[in-house]
Amino acid sequence: MRNIKINIKSLVITLATLIILLSNCDGKQKKPKTPEELKAELLKYELMNLMVYLDDKDVTLQQQRKKVRNAGLFRDAEYADDGALIKGSIINKATLAKYKDVKVRVTYYSKTKTLIQEKTYVFYEFYNPNSKKQFSLKVEPPIAYKTFGFELIDANGVLAK
Repeated sequence: MRNIKINIKSLVITLATLIILLSNCDGKQKKPKTPEELKAELLKYELMNLMVYLDDKDVTLQQQRKKVRNAGLFRDAEYADDGALIKGSIINKATLAKYKDVKVRVTYYSKTKTLIQEKTYVFYEFYNPNSKKQFSLKVEPPIAYKTFGFELIDANGVLAK
């Protein structure tokens, strides 16, 4: 009889220990993610947070002039304003994500820093991961502007097929 009591007692202790251990376990075993799963997660994150990975660099605005009349024997050549050219580069710092159709906003400010004009443009290009692409944009700034702003505002992620 004593052996049965000892066995029942040890069985109850063993079962209680197992119940406590299993209740703390949640029943889910976390296995390490495969490289493919990690890569898919990173790609998804980069596509959802694209403005974190896109940047502009070395953006400048240069006034353009065109010749309207050649110089002659008794006169100098004549030139007229021909808009301006905004040049720079767009950088994709993402590891895996490819972007396209980057939308930018160009703003023009007066001498007193008052917003005069704002215009949006789209660069219909692909931007591969870890790449830098030059751009050139012909614009017509307002006469009263003194400074300008250039800002990336949107883009589309490209899903691999």
